[in-house]
Amino acid sequence: MKPSAEAYGIAVPWYEEEDFTLLWGMSLDRDEVVPDYKTWHRNASAVVNQNLERGRTVQMVTIRPELFLDWLLENRLKNTATTRKRYVEELAVARAELIEDDLSPTSPPPTISDQ
Repeated sequence: MKPSAEAYGIAVPWYEEEDFTLLWGMSLDRDEVVPDYKTWHRNASAVVNQNLERGRTVQMVTIRPELFLDWLLENRLKNTATTRKRYVEELAVARAELIEDDLSPTSPPPTISDQ
């Protein structure tokens, strides 16, 4: 059984400045999120740094509006902090599995027998 992401690190939702206002405007919980990108970025960077100082692994997962909105529709979910967290955790796990597959040992190359 693989350890959960929480056991060794966190996945953090990350936004490009040009996407932030659009995603903020579509959030059902926007009253709980600062509307200013620079303030959000400063706060998010502080969270990342605090976790790094504690020795935790941090994976910043950029939320792309089109892909995120498609995911919301497919899963019949609303744009809230809870669903954004779920989305980035799913992406982080998928990335980790890809990396793990790339790093898994392969069978040794065939040897050439001496004749």
